[in-house]
Amino acid sequence: MVDEKKLRDAILAIHDLIIRARLMAFEKVSNEVMFDFLDDLEYLPALILEDKRENTKRFEEYLESICNRYDYPDILIKYKNEDQL
Repeated sequence: MVDEKKLRDAILAIHDLIIRARLMAFEKVSNEVMFDFLDDLEYLPALILEDKRENTKRFEEYLESICNRYDYPDILIKYKNEDQL
């Protein structure tokens, strides 16, 4: 499971990625790009729920890879800085 202190931030990051998926659909990205994006996104909630101690690190690494792959650095920055607000 994702560390309880990071749970809110993790859910907000997923929410931000879902919003990006809506924008991608509006911009009519290819079906292949949308499929890949949603396929990547699908794994994040599972990491939140799966009962493993190392999932906070896994979540953060996977979130970073998605943000880098699709060029959404603002979501990653927001996730990393949420606990400092």
